[in-house]
Amino acid sequence: MNKPLRTKHLSKSGRRQLETQVASPVERLKAEAGRAFVEADYQRARELTTQALMFEPDNATLHAEIASSFMQEKKYELALKHVMGALKLEPTNPTWLSAIGTILFLMDKLSDAVGFFEAVYQLDPENAMNVSRLVQSQMNLCDWAVYEDQKNKLRILDNDPANGDPFTTLLYVDDAAFQKKRAVIKTKKKAAISARKVACKFDRSPVAGRKIRIGYFSCDFFNHATMFLMARHFELHDRDKFEIYIYDYSAQPDNVMRQRVLTSADCYRQIENMKDEDVAELARADGLDIAIDLKGYTKHARPAIFGFRAAPVQISYLGYPSTTGMPTMDYFLADAVTVPQEGRRHFSEKILYMPNCYQVNDNSRDHPETKPTRAEMGLPEDAVVFCSFNNHNKVSPVEFDIWMGLLKDVDNSVLWFLAADDAVRANILKEAAARGVPADRIVFAGRCSTPDHVARLPLADIFLDTFACNAHTTASEMLWSGVPVVTKPGEQFAARVAASIVTAVDCPELIADTDEEYRALALRLATQPEERQELREKLKGNIPTTPLYDTEQYVRDFEALLEKAILRYDDGLKPDHLSLAEGKP
Repeated sequence: MNKPLRTKHLSKSGRRQLETQVASPVERLKAEAGRAFVEADYQRARELTTQALMFEPDNATLHAEIASSFMQEKKYELALKHVMGALKLEPTNPTWLSAIGTILFLMDKLSDAVGFFEAVYQLDPENAMNVSRLVQSQMNLCDWAVYEDQKNKLRILDNDPANGDPFTTLLYVDDAAFQKKRAVIKTKKKAAISARKVACKFDRSPVAGRKIRIGYFSCDFFNHATMFLMARHFELHDRDKFEIYIYDYSAQPDNVMRQRVLTSADCYRQIENMKDEDVAELARADGLDIAIDLKGYTKHARPAIFGFRAAPVQISYLGYPSTTGMPTMDYFLADAVTVPQEGRRHFSEKILYMPNCYQVNDNSRDHPETKPTRAEMGLPEDAVVFCSFNNHNKVSPVEFDIWMGLLKDVDNSVLWFLAADDAVRANILKEAAARGVPADRIVFAGRCSTPDHVARLPLADIFLDTFACNAHTTASEMLWSGVPVVTKPGEQFAARVAASIVTAVDCPELIADTDEEYRALALRLATQPEERQELREKLKGNIPTTPLYDTEQYVRDFEALLEKAILRYDDGLKPDHLSLAEGKP
């Protein structure tokens, strides 16, 4: 008679090795595939799983695991093929339905994705991640048929805040406490694991008397909105006081923005295929003093790098307009408008306060020499042109109600709306018709190159901001083009950005406190062409003289804050709210 295996005296790795030896061939293949996946050897994981499928061709999980390996490599078409194989075997499995929806979502096939997310919702209405993706897909399509129901669905996340994409509710719900609750719980477990794995000992000397080494982490070092803001920032760093390291996890081809960043850096690290823990270890070996995350929880972000501690001081900056909730993220860079003193409690990080707007801008950007005509853009020559060039996933029925009311109140006015997707355009026209506004009062703008996009902006008369998540880069571009930005600040950081931007260009008169004031302000500007022209002239004069576009002073202030943060660390002090003002935290 066979005796049971006695493995208590063995180490964990020894037990695993013995269990693998005595397992059946297919179980050994599965175990080895799992280890290969954990080690990020996705090709090997697929080969082993494919062999396992020869033994168990009807095992849906094996098909899904092959799909997962392709997902890790962003090979979405191949991932879709294999998870479809899993669904064929188990047609009502909500996990496979949700996986297909997620892949389609990542492929920007939102109309198709919605059907799969809705199917999962019918099977599992408490699935927080699925609800998050369902609502996000519907809002990305401007599908507001059940808007109140969508908001109620998001409240499922109150009971399960650790699941779902933190960026989802940021776009649609202005609730700073809720955003922090979700972020903190979502990161707590991963941060604890990271803390156990990493000793976090830094082989570095204090910065006094030497250059401060800064590392920037992102996958957006190319022609991306973040780099259109930041390229000049990199070029203006004081190279006598700072060394600049770039940690890039994208696979973008060479372009102008990428070259501007690379020529401004002392060291460039391509980390796309490295594990998060290994990236953090590399950064520590590089001797970073400060690690700056430019992504947060936006698309393709890798926040776990900072859970493993890449540097003694870690800062969330620019890319994500909310708290990360991470205990290992020390600071969040903001200003007094975006995070007033009473707003600090909604951040797990301490606040680094810039003296003016937190957002950097590139004052070396050229104004386009040639501009299109209104006729070329499909705009009436003599109309009042209201403009919404925010990403359309920021728009809700709340703003749209106001905008349609303005079109009714202002004869010969149109809304110039940025939307390239046919489904989005159809939904917007449907919503306009439901509010009694004919289709010819909506003029759609398509996607185009950045120079062409910037060239067309001055054709607008008034930019209408969104509420829960304001215009960020777009607000600065509109003001740079001489177009007034009407905004209404809310509670959370994302809802206060445009107010900070217009304040920094010395146009606080563009800020409304309520929905009613927002509508009244836009209506007054629309019906008072002289006031609009005065604002255009004011903006033209303020561009070279106000803080928003003073990139040189911005970088000096930014560097001074970073220096205060790292000196505080070297003095053995914990992070605290910091500013450059005398006597102010």
